[in-house]
Amino acid sequence: MIRCKLVETIHPDDTQVGARVGRAVSGEMLSLGRAAACKIFLPDPRIRLEHATIRRAEDGALYLEATGPVAIDQRAQTSVRLAVGQKISIGPYDFIVEEVEDGPDKPDPRLTLSFSLRAPVAGAADAAKAGVKVGVVQGWLSRRALSWVLSLVVLVLCGAWPVWHAFQPVAPLSVPANTTAAVAAQLRAGHAAQMPATGTMPAPSTDAGRMEAQLKHWVAGHGQRLDTFWNPGAISSAHQGFAQDCRSCHDKPFERVTDASCTACHTQVGDHVSDPTIAHNTLTGQRCATCHKEHQGQAGMRTTDTVGCATCHGNIRAFTPLTAQGNVSDFATEHPAFRLSIRQRDAAHTVQRVRQTPELRNETGLVFPHDIHLADKGIKSPTGPAATGGRVVLECASCHALDAAGVRFEPVTMAKNCQSCHRLSVDPQAPEREVPHARPEVVEVAVREIYASLAVDRYPVSLTTVNSLLQRPTGRAPASQSTAAGRWVEQNSKRTFQQMFAKTNGVCTTCHAVVPEKASDKAPVQWRVPAIVETSHWLPQSTFSHAQHKNAACVSCHSAKTSKMASEILIPDIQSCRTCHTGAEPDKEKVVSQCDSCHGFHPRKEHPAFQQAALKTGAKP
Repeated sequence: MIRCKLVETIHPDDTQVGARVGRAVSGEMLSLGRAAACKIFLPDPRIRLEHATIRRAEDGALYLEATGPVAIDQRAQTSVRLAVGQKISIGPYDFIVEEVEDGPDKPDPRLTLSFSLRAPVAGAADAAKAGVKVGVVQGWLSRRALSWVLSLVVLVLCGAWPVWHAFQPVAPLSVPANTTAAVAAQLRAGHAAQMPATGTMPAPSTDAGRMEAQLKHWVAGHGQRLDTFWNPGAISSAHQGFAQDCRSCHDKPFERVTDASCTACHTQVGDHVSDPTIAHNTLTGQRCATCHKEHQGQAGMRTTDTVGCATCHGNIRAFTPLTAQGNVSDFATEHPAFRLSIRQRDAAHTVQRVRQTPELRNETGLVFPHDIHLADKGIKSPTGPAATGGRVVLECASCHALDAAGVRFEPVTMAKNCQSCHRLSVDPQAPEREVPHARPEVVEVAVREIYASLAVDRYPVSLTTVNSLLQRPTGRAPASQSTAAGRWVEQNSKRTFQQMFAKTNGVCTTCHAVVPEKASDKAPVQWRVPAIVETSHWLPQSTFSHAQHKNAACVSCHSAKTSKMASEILIPDIQSCRTCHTGAEPDKEKVVSQCDSCHGFHPRKEHPAFQQAALKTGAKP
């Protein structure tokens, strides 16, 4: 809220001695102009309706922004920060800035302006004294009676009728039976001023029915606009769809809008404090309209002043002693380390929020060294070119692709990102035959099928296929050949399966942490591959877009080239962000970052469909 003391100097003659008359004005912004709605009213035809405005910037300073000719210390300018001693000339008026109290530590900046009328309109005083003789010929209706009649008409049309209409209950509008559903909905709503281009009303059976429907449509479309005669200002751009219907927000006439009316439409806007006890103790008396003020122009509902965040979060425990948050006053000087939302392998359905430290690890069940895959000389691949010895140089974008929104990344999958290099073939005799990337019991069946197909090639005489089943020929075969194929398949399948899961560099243990199951006399040793636990959103309480940082190399923030274990967390810490971002104080080499650069006041609510899914599969960060 800007509080301004306005002092007018009235000069009785050409001397500098005159009377000073002071008054106070206040508002989120102070408008100067000839319009009656301006906070600082300048009644001169040489002044525009809205000539200039005084606003508070994000750094807490007061700025004068001009839409018409304005001279600051005899220099034409359109935007300038107010300072003591400045002389502001707007048309025939001269303003002097006598006092300014602003800055990030001032919740309510104060300003003192003195002004005087330098040059009144030429001949205005003489014309006012002389007057202009105008009139009409006296008829059967005198001028006094005519003025009374017109006054009563204005009072009825702009006063009594809108008041009566505001207190009338909204009744559903009846429409002809043969009207389309789209047109009937618009007639009942009464918001549209005209019929849609694609929805047309079929012709009723009679002309009288058609005229009745059109009349009801006009009444529904125009009758609800009566109370807009008292509209105190322009509606914001987001609410233009129902700007002509005051009842959309005002439940009762002449009463302010309640929070329930706002949340009826803004269902996905969450509370600033999720704990109801803390919210009641810290935000008592605060309404949606406390910050979001309607009827202030098309941009009036927006609030970008982040100076007030440090009012509470600069000493957060003074307001909520039980909170686990640290004090935050400025990103560059006082901001705690990031809190990461992590899912660990031993508690896959639980999201842990912990402070980021260099020693923090994320056990996912994946064995993956980034440094080997991002080596400058490349990594060997079956699809690599012969000129480089089969080596392929990988980049971060080779596996990590941005999603459609450009905010986070699409999931890394075996088929899309890994299988071109990590083939799942099990025998050199059939390198084109690969086992599926599936559970161990499925892989075991696939291994047997591969060796069974090789047995068919090794003993083409003693084996044949009948009705897609592998069988012996009708003739009698030697006993040695009838048992050698089955024994060969069994031995090779068992040996290969053990190598895939038991060896350190096996096909499966190369990427997965394989866990052996307990063996018994009846069952051989089995293997279990725990599911990979992935953390898809490390910082859900903040907003970050990779698309906005596309000019920076991935390794400038993520130390992947030196990471030797998959459990190492490669999310950049706060010191890494501070190399490019500063706080509220401008820095010519860094980006100014306010609170709302990364955080929103209202957290977004989870859609009910995703909430139900989270109850079944576990919470996701």
